[in-house]
Amino acid sequence: PPNPRELAERYPCGETAQLRRIYVRPEHRRRGLARRMVDELLAFAAADGGYRSVYLHTDPAVPGAEPFWRSIGKVVHDERETTGGASSVVHFEIPMGR
Repeated sequence: PPNPRELAERYPCGETAQLRRIYVRPEHRRRGLARRMVDELLAFAAADGGYRSVYLHTDPAVPGAEPFWRSIGKVVHDERETTGGASSVVHFEIPMGR
């Protein structure tokens, strides 16, 4: 689905890499696997040279997701509950060093 206008404007196509999903099976969690995958993805995006940031979002209701991303994400762009308060979303930005 398309991103809301404010996100599309803040994170323009071609300048922003988007991290969509990281999943580690429960029996393999708490071993640093997700962090290693993210480190590799960030290194890949940095090596490309064309990205100014990496964007991602998470649902704080997913166990462990928000603390994990807060330990990696450098900028919290937006935090809000969605319509009806049924769920919420936190948007993160990881600037690429240039």
